[in-house]
Amino acid sequence: MLRALIEKFQDCVMLPIEIDEIRDAIIELGVQDKIIFSGEDLDTGVLKGAFYQWYESSGMYAESTWTTLIVYPDGEPIEMQRVICAKELIHICDKAIARTHTPELIDKLAKKVLGPFESPDTSSADLMATIDKLAQYQGLDLLLPKAAREIARDKISKGLLTPSDVAEAAVMPLSQTLLVLDESWEDISSFLCTISNGH
Repeated sequence: MLRALIEKFQDCVMLPIEIDEIRDAIIELGVQDKIIFSGEDLDTGVLKGAFYQWYESSGMYAESTWTTLIVYPDGEPIEMQRVICAKELIHICDKAIARTHTPELIDKLAKKVLGPFESPDTSSADLMATIDKLAQYQGLDLLLPKAAREIARDKISKGLLTPSDVAEAAVMPLSQTLLVLDESWEDISSFLCTISNGH
């Protein structure tokens, strides 16, 4: 599913890719019926984003709608809000093992995500933290697609654009923009698609 989602955007050159466009593509791929975004006053030292899923129905015999609510921190810069929303959209496709079910597990996950990438801990919170970081990197391919990256690299090499210009056009943090503009990102991107935790 992740590969199909990324392929849907890989030829896009008009930036920014809107979060609503990614949402609509996920719905079109049949993974989800409805996705809602809600900016909230989150303590980003504890939680940078989350999603909740449920079935809703308008009546006893009505067809159920598989719905996701994505919560993101409205106090973060818009560039970071977009990275967080893209990451949560990737998570919609996660299999159940990557999801947290208890407040204690959410607390452990938050500590892992905010801590060092490598850890001697082999708990499920450690696994989920790794999957969370992976999803953040996978989401970057959606915000700055392959065709747009290629044009940007060419224009930067000719002195027509700077990485900051690209970050501004893509509405992404400069650090993540620099990461995906590096030539080595294409191999990393291909690898990230092969280790999707989704469908």
